[in-house]
Amino acid sequence: MDNAQVAQLAALIRETYSPSALDTGVTEPTIVESPEGSRAVVLPRSQMEEPLRSLQLIDAAAVGSTLVVTFTWDDGTGDDTVYLMPLDTRDLDMNLSDNIAVTSFLVQHVEHTLAGPRESWEAARSTPISRRLAVVRPWTAT
Repeated sequence: MDNAQVAQLAALIRETYSPSALDTGVTEPTIVESPEGSRAVVLPRSQMEEPLRSLQLIDAAAVGSTLVVTFTWDDGTGDDTVYLMPLDTRDLDMNLSDNIAVTSFLVQHVEHTLAGPRESWEAARSTPISRRLAVVRPWTAT
């Protein structure tokens, strides 16, 4: 990927996982109908699966060819650790106009890496840098 494409991915992560994007605006499970007529159950954020429930995106940025996702984890513990999840994209080959490929990448990169409670990914995938800063190795980097 070139640097401009990495910047596009960062923008898509901000658009998809920002607190406002994850706020469904409902207080209980609600059935909503799309303009096309399909129906879906929308959950309040507090009832969503992880990582959507606890992920608090700070930002996503392109640092040259490196995609860096910065977030905290709000699981009610009061822990204010900041996590950095960098990904070297130099060998990543993806057509950004292919919505299925991009959506699949985002789900794998963010949601599969951080699925489940923090204890399920933190010990195996994160490296503490200081008392309140850690680096997370994403699944897409393996």
